[in-house]
Amino acid sequence: MTIYALSTVEGQSGVAIIRVSGPLSKKVINNLTGKEPKPRLATLVKIKTLKNKIIDKGLVVYFPKKQSFTGEEVAEFHIHGSTAIIETLLKELGRIKGLRPAKQGEFTKQAYLNGKMNLLQVEGLSSLIQAETEAQREKALETYLNENSKIHFSWLHELKSALAYIESSIDFSEEDIPASLLNSSKKLIKKTVNKIKKYEQSFEDNKRIKEGIKIVILGIPNSGKSTLINYLSGKKIAIVSREAGTTRDILNQKVSIRGIPVTFYDTAGLRKSKNDIEVEGNIRAQKIAKEADIKLYLGSNNIKKPFGNIKIDKNKNNLVVINKSDLKKKHKEKPNLTISLKNNKSLDILWKKINQKIKNLVNTSSGPTISSEREYTHIIKTIGILENINFNDVSIAAEDVRAAINEISEITKKTDNEDILDIIFNEFCIGK
Repeated sequence: MTIYALSTVEGQSGVAIIRVSGPLSKKVINNLTGKEPKPRLATLVKIKTLKNKIIDKGLVVYFPKKQSFTGEEVAEFHIHGSTAIIETLLKELGRIKGLRPAKQGEFTKQAYLNGKMNLLQVEGLSSLIQAETEAQREKALETYLNENSKIHFSWLHELKSALAYIESSIDFSEEDIPASLLNSSKKLIKKTVNKIKKYEQSFEDNKRIKEGIKIVILGIPNSGKSTLINYLSGKKIAIVSREAGTTRDILNQKVSIRGIPVTFYDTAGLRKSKNDIEVEGNIRAQKIAKEADIKLYLGSNNIKKPFGNIKIDKNKNNLVVINKSDLKKKHKEKPNLTISLKNNKSLDILWKKINQKIKNLVNTSSGPTISSEREYTHIIKTIGILENINFNDVSIAAEDVRAAINEISEITKKTDNEDILDIIFNEFCIGK
């Protein structure tokens, strides 16, 4: 079956690309242009309906089988990005017998099934397409370019060497097993486990880079939370008023800091209230606070209890900040920082402290990291197997090493498991 779809963003644009992939791709170009395309050569043509009515004038590119992204024959129509042109060409493709619209991620699935990439690279490509920040792009690109697989292959080489030592010892009776064989195996396995465990630690870092960091601003009413989120986000997303309690719901704004997606949350002022809306606002504030990576407590310099009855979490990731340093101090708190949002005092220091907290939470150093829950599961299972090998029975030890080798191999190995494939490829949009 030959599939087709719009591969560029929907809506008006300067250029749109419609991709066709499958054995009828070359025939489709001939049907709609009357031309015999030369491989991998962009050709300017008039694209017509099957009834010879001109749809648009654009570029057509033909990729032979095994020389395309999907591994199938591929035709690409580079047309003007008008909604009318796109819809007309898609309708015309639908009239050609043997063609059908592509499903989500089906072009990439063809590439996978044709051996153009392994599952790990597919997951990397999915992350690359969804990347919003520089750090996300860098990590996704490493996976897509197969850097992770190179690490896995090095582990496999070491474990196969360790297995060879163990299997060599099986030929001896228990009394005659050379100590050097088992010792060599043990040392190699220990060395490999340490490498895998170090790699396993990258999972949380990459997860935070992909999902982002939540910074929740907490405080009593009128402490300056709305002014602070407006400042941090560079946008006026919250209403600022002298009247206390103007924020009743959760407001949020996503920004990129050090290449990491960071979402700031402005919450309702925390205090006892009989107002149903304010009570609900307090419940929502406390709920989002539980999900926070960093809690930023904001109090007022000019009152005796800057944080009211709020119980401050002294976790090292959190920040305690006193606002309104322009007013007379009336408290005995010892915050991490005192600022004035009104006079822009010490706001640069606040930014530095926030940046440092983010840096402490996420390691953005270069090098491959665990890219998915699926990979992580195999890594954890591998560590569990290797750390519990019983060398008292060399036959069982050999089976354990084989099991560990199999777990690592599963990360990149071709699979026919439709449940796994559906989960992975459904993350793609139609047209990729």
